[in-house]
Amino acid sequence: SATVDVDTTIVQVGATVKAGLGSVLASYGRAKTEVGAADSTRKTFSLGYDHLLSKNTDVYAAFMNEKVTGLDSATSFAVGIRLKF
Repeated sequence: SATVDVDTTIVQVGATVKAGLGSVLASYGRAKTEVGAADSTRKTFSLGYDHLLSKNTDVYAAFMNEKVTGLDSATSFAVGIRLKF
């Protein structure tokens, strides 16, 4: 049986900045994978806002863009509410 050597390097950085009653959230990540002679890179950027409504409730919105070598980029958007018990 043959074996394949796979090498992946992942780097991610993120930040949270208080803004009023909430926080702005940002993150960037990059993953480079080498499989034999083939290389693939995945780059992901996210930006969001989390707003506190009360001690136990917050609403959030987030945007994400992702690009993988050889493929079109993809964009996601999410909104939600979180209740803490």
